Amino acid sequence: MVIGRKKKWIIWLAWAVVVPASFLYASQVSPLPSSFNAGDFIILVLLMIPAALLPVIINQTPISFTQWIVLVVFLQFGLLAEMILTQFSILITMIRLRLSRDQYFRFPLNSAMFSAVSVLSGTVYYLLGGTHNPGASVDVSFFLLAFVYVFAYYLLNQLFFNFIHSFIYSVKISFFSKDLVWETLSLFVAYPIGVILYILYNSAGNISVLLVGIPVILMLLVLHNYNRASIMNEYLQKAVELGHRLTEKLKFDEVLEIFVKNVLKMFPANYLYILEVVDDERLEYIRCYEKGEFAEVKPPPLKKNEGIGGLVWSAKRGMLFHERREWQRMEKEGFPDDLESLLAVPMMKNNRVTGVILLGSKRKRVYDKFQLAIFDILCSYLAISLDNAKHYEKTKDESIRCPLTKLYNARYFHDKLEEIFEKLRNGEMPSVSLLLIDIDHFKMVNDTYGHQSGNEILCQMADLLKSIIQSKGIVARYGGEEFAVILPGYKKEEASSFAEYIRKTIESRSFVMYNDLAEVRRKLSVRVTVSIGVSAAPADTDEPMALLRCADRALYIGAKRVGRNKVAKYVI
Repeated sequence: MVIGRKKKWIIWLAWAVVVPASFLYASQVSPLPSSFNAGDFIILVLLMIPAALLPVIINQTPISFTQWIVLVVFLQFGLLAEMILTQFSILITMIRLRLSRDQYFRFPLNSAMFSAVSVLSGTVYYLLGGTHNPGASVDVSFFLLAFVYVFAYYLLNQLFFNFIHSFIYSVKISFFSKDLVWETLSLFVAYPIGVILYILYNSAGNISVLLVGIPVILMLLVLHNYNRASIMNEYLQKAVELGHRLTEKLKFDEVLEIFVKNVLKMFPANYLYILEVVDDERLEYIRCYEKGEFAEVKPPPLKKNEGIGGLVWSAKRGMLFHERREWQRMEKEGFPDDLESLLAVPMMKNNRVTGVILLGSKRKRVYDKFQLAIFDILCSYLAISLDNAKHYEKTKDESIRCPLTKLYNARYFHDKLEEIFEKLRNGEMPSVSLLLIDIDHFKMVNDTYGHQSGNEILCQMADLLKSIIQSKGIVARYGGEEFAVILPGYKKEEASSFAEYIRKTIESRSFVMYNDLAEVRRKLSVRVTVSIGVSAAPADTDEPMALLRCADRALYIGAKRVGRNKVAKYVI
């Protein structure tokens, strides 16, 4: 969650006021007792450290199981000692998280919040008659007051937590949630453990830490490892599900879209870069995701052993970096200044690197080794899926294109014409025009120079038509020397003017070929002309095949029979 500079200043100012005032209040109301034993206190502090660093993760929410130690210190040494212990545990936790600079505000935020919670819950305890007398007998009032203190601490913690998220992060959280249920259950576990440890501590001394504290810490360690294994298993299940989804898709862009969308849900990430190996010489960026959106400007390509992507390509293995200083010297990609944690994994297929994927976060130490392994599996799925999609698209493209000119073939042309007429009937398009273009005297070219020379003319004609028409319409090779053009949205007069432009452009252009029938193969430059028939719908017809027949009739009767090198419109 990102907060503004103004709110950060408010947090630091609040910390500078609340924490000193809280410690001053605690030192007046409940100073360290004369019987305070620094050695015993340090033992409890050492017990607090692993408890704070081993949170129990339930429903993806970390729950710090430290309230039992806080209770013991408070009952034994008073409010001031409890505040010192709590602040120390907060410091240890923040150091372990290795916060980035823009997250430093979390220390004063937590420090001030827990200072206020400690003071208020301790005040409730004192107002109800609670005291610190370790030698006194344990009776019902002791148990009730201890529970009131723990419950007040828990309740105030929840209230402050919701206040912070509502007014600082501008996020509303329901007070009654599943997380609250687990927090409440942890309270009813922490309370009896804390009371038992307190009673044993006063009767048996530090040996109570071994009898109660160590087993609890070991239990937390077991739960922590169990949670870690559960998280790994959940990641693995999601990876397998995503792999199946990727292999089902047959479009290149669709595969990439599903991969990016799901990876950003699975992993904590602010940045994602997908690079593809091109010509076995360089890595080119095909997707760049930065701070919630896809970047339009892509960085320059990388060579092998150049930058982190190039090193991963060369090594054929993934790399995990916990913070910026670990990868900064080898980086050539030009990553954003706030990127810290980084996963860099190759896309492998048949032991060959087909690309590299870089996943980054603004936070330090976000990724673990098991996440690197899971991401490696996902990248292998992606490599296979992209290769399948490329093969499918290539096969599909070959089935709808002329192998010689690379233009669309007649079958595809008919299908597109049907689609456009459907839009015409539904009122989605006002009109459509069709051009049939035939090369004049093409048989003479074949007879004079050979069929290979004729093929060269056809290929050059196809390239010229593509450059003229571009996105205005759809051009296809319709027959031997015939080309067909669909012009969506064009009326007949507009199409006729455009056809005349095409005719003049072709007439003025020189075509290069070789005389394959001569004894010595020579390079030649020739001029060719075309005749063009024009028809339009709904002006001439409301049927696609009839539109073709109209254009064909205009071509042969209106252009070919009257001298060629002409444009003729269909006349009803």
